[in-house]
Amino acid sequence: MTRSPDRRDLTGVGGLRLAADHWPGGDRGLVLLSHGGGQTRHAWGETGAMLAAQGHEVLSIDLRGHGDSAWDPGHDYHIETFSADLCEVLRAADAGPAILIGASLGGIASLLAAGGEQAWRVRALVLVDITPRPQLDGIARIRAFMNSAPDGFADLDEAAEAVAAYLPGRRRPRSSAGLMKNLRERDGRLHWHWDPQFLAVTSHQHEASGALQEAV
Repeated sequence: MTRSPDRRDLTGVGGLRLAADHWPGGDRGLVLLSHGGGQTRHAWGETGAMLAAQGHEVLSIDLRGHGDSAWDPGHDYHIETFSADLCEVLRAADAGPAILIGASLGGIASLLAAGGEQAWRVRALVLVDITPRPQLDGIARIRAFMNSAPDGFADLDEAAEAVAAYLPGRRRPRSSAGLMKNLRERDGRLHWHWDPQFLAVTSHQHEASGALQEAV
C-alpha cells in the first residue's frame, strides 16, 4: 500500500514559501504536479500516489497564492512568475530532468518552463485541460465562479451549494468535509483559499490574451 505524502515547504521566486506534498519513489525520476487556478495540490492526491507506486518521486505543489502556499506581498501572479517558481523547485530538487504534469494554470506554467532557459531540467510535459490557445469563454466562466462569493460563506453547506450550482451534472459527495481543503476561515466566514489579488492580476492578463487572439 502506498504511503501518504510528506508535507514539505519549498521556495519559489523571491523566497516565497510554497507548500507541497512529497511522495518518495524509486529510480524512475521526479514528477512535478501543478494544479489549475482555484485548485490546490490535493487535486493530484490519487495521481501522486499512483505515480509513486510506479517508481517515481513526486512533488505536488500549491502554486503561489493558492492552498497553503504564501500569498505574494507584491501581488505578483503573472504566469511567467508561476513558471519561474516551477523552475526554482526543479533547481532545488536537483533530481535530474523531470516530468512536468500541469492542469490549466499549472499547465501553462509548465509549458513555459519546458520551453524556457531551464528546459534542460524537463524531459517530458503533460498538459491537462489546457492548450496553447485556450477558449476564452471557458476561462471567463471559471473566473465568474471564482469571483461569485466575495463575502465568503456562512458554513460548509453553503459553499457546497455554490459548487453544485456551478457543476450541476456532477454527483455530489455524501459528505462536504473534503471541501475544507479548498476553504479558509476569516472573520467568522469561510472563503475560498486563493488570494483575491490573484484574480485581479490574471484578469488583466486574460484581457490582453483575448485582444491578441482577436488580432491574429
